[in-house]
Amino acid sequence: MKNRTLFVASLLLLSLFSVLFLYWFRVEADSRDLQPENGAAFSHELFNQVLQEHVDEEGRVDYAKLKAMPEKLEAYLDLLAVANPAELSYNAQLAFWINAYNALVIKGVIDHYPTTSVRKIKLFGGFFYRLKFQVAGKTYTLNQIEHDIIRAEFVDARVHFVLVCASLGCPALENRAFSAETIEEHLETATLRFVQNPDRVRLDRGERRVYLSKIFKWYEDDFTEGYAGVADFLADYLPTEDAEFLATEKVKFRYLDYDWTLNDKRKE
Repeated sequence: MKNRTLFVASLLLLSLFSVLFLYWFRVEADSRDLQPENGAAFSHELFNQVLQEHVDEEGRVDYAKLKAMPEKLEAYLDLLAVANPAELSYNAQLAFWINAYNALVIKGVIDHYPTTSVRKIKLFGGFFYRLKFQVAGKTYTLNQIEHDIIRAEFVDARVHFVLVCASLGCPALENRAFSAETIEEHLETATLRFVQNPDRVRLDRGERRVYLSKIFKWYEDDFTEGYAGVADFLADYLPTEDAEFLATEKVKFRYLDYDWTLNDKRKE
């Protein structure tokens, strides 16, 4: 009798483990059975409205309100699903994929909200490679959009300061959508704002150290395109005195802890 009870208990535990495993590790796909509208011009206006209505000046997102009223976001995602960015100009394509990434991050969060971090949505970074979304007639994960499209096809280190992973360690989410006309301005201002934020980049002259966001460690190779490395890149965006210090002194990099807390507007 004792052995039978133990056997049943083991089966129950195994079943529970299997359910938890499937929940945390399964691939989730957002499906949209849509047809493109012939002759319809693609627009980011709906996403711009979503950002204006739900993102504050600090880049915090009102996920609770957006989850309760997702209609505009969903309508924008419907447009993304059937769009043909290949027909767009270079700048328009870059704006398209940056907007798509940021919008899909928001979608992934509200689908699993409430949560305090994207790392709690799927274990071991699965938020970025086990959630799948339809864009331009294909299915992509967030990692595929970032690494296989944006980083691979556009090769511009400044994109790391406009791609927002719904975390406080990320760059702040802007409350306006990107467009072909404004993409260069966006990239420059976002990079300048990030690099000149002492919470992201901080010089310690006495110790000859530079404390940096881990973004500069994770994507170190991206800062060699047109630059001699991270220090050379930073010099373009730091105040003159700090840029000269980097150029003349041998400094060591120290990387700051990355804050994965959700960029939630709601006060806990």
